Amino acid sequence: MEHIAADHRELCTIDDAERGLARREFFFVYQPKLRLQEGRLSGFESLLRWRHPLLGLLTPNSFINLVEDSPLTESFTNFVVAEAAQTLADWSVRGYNTLSLAVNLPASEIGRSGLTSKLSALLHNRSINVSRLQIEVTESTDPGSIEALASAIESLKESGVSVAIDDFGAGCWSLTVLHRLGVDTLKLDRKFMCDIQDNANSKVVVEALIQLGQRLGMQVVVEGVETQAQFEWVSTIEHIDCQGYYISAPIGREQIGEFVARHRPIH
Repeated sequence: MEHIAADHRELCTIDDAERGLARREFFFVYQPKLRLQEGRLSGFESLLRWRHPLLGLLTPNSFINLVEDSPLTESFTNFVVAEAAQTLADWSVRGYNTLSLAVNLPASEIGRSGLTSKLSALLHNRSINVSRLQIEVTESTDPGSIEALASAIESLKESGVSVAIDDFGAGCWSLTVLHRLGVDTLKLDRKFMCDIQDNANSKVVVEALIQLGQRLGMQVVVEGVETQAQFEWVSTIEHIDCQGYYISAPIGREQIGEFVARHRPIH
């Protein structure tokens, strides 16, 4: 099991991150998404890690606020999308032609000039079906104009890339924003699952959000499936994908083949 260092956000600097990017200290681990009722694999979410030479293995909690809205934001975005394209190309060589891969980008980066064309070029140059890449939009400190964000999301969708709202319910985005953004996938924040066993109202909220997302034509992903009871409950709900440590902790690139062998991909 990997050792995750404690939260060291106060010890990390922009210079550290810039050097780490140049030295390829950043890498991905992958958390599976399962369609539970079918017991099949729909794809993976890529999660960034930093193997810091002094502080050990860091999760984004230690550095993402430092990077976002800094001069390094564009460099990190370029790194993330290039790594994602290469990963999908590698999977195609191994025959995993239907697996999707999601990457997280802050809302402030979605509308950056040239992002859509860069993504399209990276994927087409590797003969990858564009729809296999999903951009998970995360709330940032200043997501900017909702109208501008909706326009940027529409541009991504027109290129064939799938778009999701990540961690819905954790921040300030509300139900009034949801239908305006027109995304393909709604990911419910893990906090909704925390007291699902003890609080009947929590079940009502989750069920209502799932139904809302589905009626808006979105695929719904429930995050935070951490216990057997949670797993059994969400297994009763049709047509949703689920993530969480009860299903699988994030795994390394070398473990993906074994996981795929145990869970047939959705076609």
